[in-house]
Amino acid sequence: MLITFVSAKNSPGVTTATLALAAEWPREAFVVDADPSGGDIAAGLGRGSWPPGSTVLELVVQARHEPVGHLLQRLAVRVDHGPAVLGGLGRPGQAAAVPWAQLSDAFRALGDIDVLCDGGRFLASGGITPLLQASHHVVVVTWSTLPAARSAARLTALLREEVLPSAAALGLLVVGAGRPYSAGDIATACQVPLLGQLPLDARAARVWAEGREPGPGFRRSALQREARRIALAAPPAQAAS
Repeated sequence: MLITFVSAKNSPGVTTATLALAAEWPREAFVVDADPSGGDIAAGLGRGSWPPGSTVLELVVQARHEPVGHLLQRLAVRVDHGPAVLGGLGRPGQAAAVPWAQLSDAFRALGDIDVLCDGGRFLASGGITPLLQASHHVVVVTWSTLPAARSAARLTALLREEVLPSAAALGLLVVGAGRPYSAGDIATACQVPLLGQLPLDARAARVWAEGREPGPGFRRSALQREARRIALAAPPAQAAS
């Protein structure tokens, strides 16, 4: 199954949400940093130290000679408390050189292995539209402030009406609900299903965003408890087509 997470403007947190969910995923999962503006995982989770061969561009180069599934197993960076991760692009503009359609087909064909892509902020051009269109699910991540909710409503309308082949693939994930709008109200305004909500848990989020040590209570943190609940409710890989 291929799932891509994106946000509108005014809503950071896609990387943290993707990593938190993937860490609790009930099946084997890989996180791919597909942010077209240049990925943050190497600077955050990797604390600026990331193997140069563990990136999307290296995957593309080697995929000419080796199956993508084998490459993910070999190239992805694994951390004790999290998922296997493939680093992102080095700078804006490189996304145009990635054959997202072919890569997406390879991700979709991995059977029982799920790929969760961190798509960053959605870009209408020069971005990852073929990846979104090939994804079994596209999840818009938003905060609950008025600017964030309005931006999310505009983005979901654009995705539903102009980008995605099926509106059924679209869902919403709200971070920090109730500041001031509830997750349900935002989902209603966006006209998409609410997949869940994650709390504002700064201490746990720093593990994913800044590479902090998780500590003994990390898996019991509010962020990871809710991420686990959402991940366990995800549809099985066999249901994806």
